[in-house]
Amino acid sequence: MANSELGHQLTLQAAAQIRGLIIDRVLLPGEKIRQVDLAEKIGVSRSPLREALRTLEAEGVVSYEANRGYVVARLDDNDLEQIFDMREMLEAKLLKTISRPDPDCLRRLKEANDRMMEAIEARDVAKVLHWNREFHFGIFDLSPLNQFRREVQRLWQLSEGYSASWWWRTPDADKRINREHKAIIAALRKYDIEGLIALCDEHRVGGFEGSLTGVAR
Repeated sequence: MANSELGHQLTLQAAAQIRGLIIDRVLLPGEKIRQVDLAEKIGVSRSPLREALRTLEAEGVVSYEANRGYVVARLDDNDLEQIFDMREMLEAKLLKTISRPDPDCLRRLKEANDRMMEAIEARDVAKVLHWNREFHFGIFDLSPLNQFRREVQRLWQLSEGYSASWWWRTPDADKRINREHKAIIAALRKYDIEGLIALCDEHRVGGFEGSLTGVAR
């Protein structure tokens, strides 16, 4: 493999690892990224790390501040509202184009929801986020619209950290999520696309309200 290609692969891998640390709340919104420590944590040299941070800056996942360097992007409520509005439009398009799920797909969705409920009970943020992604992207993956799905993934990466703890800030949130996820699976089983979109819209609104920070520009 040529050096340029190898460097590109290392940059992509480093960017993916940093996204994972942000999603799993190892790196928090507004936190300064200490490049020496981060390079050691993810096992890359400084050069691909810097390129990865530039890539993430272009995506809006991190930002560069004078006298501080790179920090994890901090969103206010106006930002979050725009992100959730974009998600509503893009996710509806994905859901309108999904194929009928087979029994194995429905089984995986049920398992992802069960694991998420266990993670909420255990207050394991990383696993809650992981299984919630597995649940929703298991549905989005039924659509052939790859570019829409990639953009939805980017929007999730931007905002996911803000909803990471609302599950246990809100009374009976686990029961609500469990009920809504099961209703989504039931609509999928019937291949009721209009009902599915309506359920996902309601579910997303709950996630948005739980993500609000009380901060606005």
